[in-house]
Amino acid sequence: MDQSKQALAVSLYETGAVKFGNFTLHSGKKSPIYIDLRIVVTYPQLLKQIAKAYANVLSDMSFDILSAYPYAGLPLGVAVGLEMEEPLIYPRKEMKTYGTGKSIEGIFEVGQETILIEDLITSGKSIAEAFAILKAAGLTGNQSVVLIDRQQGGIQQLASENGIEVTAIMTLTQVLDHLIAAGKVDDALKERVITQLGI
Repeated sequence: MDQSKQALAVSLYETGAVKFGNFTLHSGKKSPIYIDLRIVVTYPQLLKQIAKAYANVLSDMSFDILSAYPYAGLPLGVAVGLEMEEPLIYPRKEMKTYGTGKSIEGIFEVGQETILIEDLITSGKSIAEAFAILKAAGLTGNQSVVLIDRQQGGIQQLASENGIEVTAIMTLTQVLDHLIAAGKVDDALKERVITQLGI
């Protein structure tokens, strides 16, 4: 078992970024697990752990510039950019109606290849949205890296419908396995999560 990923899963659990209970997701679906990576900005050491995990994956990939999608993906992207000493841009969720009226913040050149950093993937909708903005501005690329794949079909959907390849650092099942190995949760909880989510 990958010790660095186990340590990361434990840190996510201990800081409350991974919670168990009964939650309603953004999609309206019910879930026995909630992953909130927006809170990691409060924990500098955890943010460094996450940045290293992304950097390990990205170091084997080809790109000119990193991009990250607000809101949860943006602080992760900044941390990864600092860790790798690579430039970063980000597409805006809302078009700027004042000043320069830009749809993408940061400096880039048309034709540059970008890899998108996102926090996690469920349906893949936000990743598709981000790439639509990036490509409309003349950037190229079709790869995204996420910390966690919730295993709800988003990776397969993006590949077949948008031609976007997503690499996940950990799947939800792997997070659960790491937490079981560390004695944080038991097999019964894993079974409940997997059954309820239909993984």
